[in-house]
Amino acid sequence: MAENILSSWEVEAFIENLQASNLENIGSKGWFEYHKKLMLLNQQSIFEISGLQEESVKEWFITFKKIPILVYEAIQIMIWKTKVFPLMIELYGEPTNTFFVFSVFYHEGISVSLLENVLYYSDSAETISDYIIDLIDYAVNYLTMLLYSDKSKASTDNSTCLDDLMDTKSKIEFDIGMRCISIIRYLAEFADNLPLCALSRMLSINDVPYLFSQLIELQPWKKRNDKGEIMIYNGKWEKLEDENMDKICNFEGQVWFGLRELLLNPKCAPYYDITEVRMSQLLKLQKYIQEHVLDQIAPLIELRRWLSYLNITSQTPNKQRPINVEMIPISNSIKEKHDKRWKRLAEHHAKTLFSKDIEHIKSMAQILSDAYDFDKLDIIDTKKCQRCKKVAKHRCSRCKESWYCGRYIRMPS
Repeated sequence: MAENILSSWEVEAFIENLQASNLENIGSKGWFEYHKKLMLLNQQSIFEISGLQEESVKEWFITFKKIPILVYEAIQIMIWKTKVFPLMIELYGEPTNTFFVFSVFYHEGISVSLLENVLYYSDSAETISDYIIDLIDYAVNYLTMLLYSDKSKASTDNSTCLDDLMDTKSKIEFDIGMRCISIIRYLAEFADNLPLCALSRMLSINDVPYLFSQLIELQPWKKRNDKGEIMIYNGKWEKLEDENMDKICNFEGQVWFGLRELLLNPKCAPYYDITEVRMSQLLKLQKYIQEHVLDQIAPLIELRRWLSYLNITSQTPNKQRPINVEMIPISNSIKEKHDKRWKRLAEHHAKTLFSKDIEHIKSMAQILSDAYDFDKLDIIDTKKCQRCKKVAKHRCSRCKESWYCGRYIRMPS
């Protein structure tokens, strides 16, 4: 059995001492140390989940009430990408070294990955009640991006460093969007334990059922490659084998479960008036709830029945909706704090993130070397046999890249 990424005492210490980072410090040595710790915690969390071990990362995040920090980190980097990064490019052009900027983009992805892992449990969701509006708005923003993302865009042979950087940014944002599907689904499932403002935000304001129904139609988790083969996204794009054509993928299943929870939960009904526009969109779901879908997600039969009733009954608006108070979003506080200082921040961050100083680059790279240790990354990445596509345990001793399920493999000549 593979060793842990972090020891039990390191996990506890890292999380207990975890504090939200400061926007001004992005790119500094201290920030990269912080980024490294968050990355190692994410790797350990994935390792524990994939190995069906006790989830110590989740437990300590709940015990020390540190989950809101993950929400803060994700939102802060999203703001940095829209307010600071474009100014850096405008002022200094494309960077010659893209690794540091990539690390900033990746920081957001790590935060969301950890959120997805820990929010699987209801007791996790209860610890972020004061930040639930921030998380919902953040996730819905990425769900909307999924609806308009270009899955077919490919890199060209003569792409520039900036092209590669923007391509990486798009890939990370797509992955974040897919993870936000799971996050919203978990919040929908825990609706009975969430503050009323969360239901209002998901249903009345952001209309998550409408967004989810659009996702079922567009299926952003599927695309065709250059050969016309269907690809499925599961953390990375993989060819969909013929025998799995009717199989519901993880992300599609999350959308269906989320729809069922939001539309059938009596506690949600007061916040969701079925208007003609909403009814028209929701009724489109009927053609997708086919027998092979019900075979895999049996509870959807209740949703199909609800949709059939919706088609023949008239809806009356909810005149009396519960009153709720919403907290001031994290994003507003960050923007207000740094208002009219974005250019100054861009100049400050460019000194480190766009640095051409070899010694500085080596120093920062050394900090991240452990976190980007490929032997550790291999532990948490499920490998498939190159020949039979089953789970592989052995790496080719010659090329060090191919994986096989058998110990002794003779490649065909």
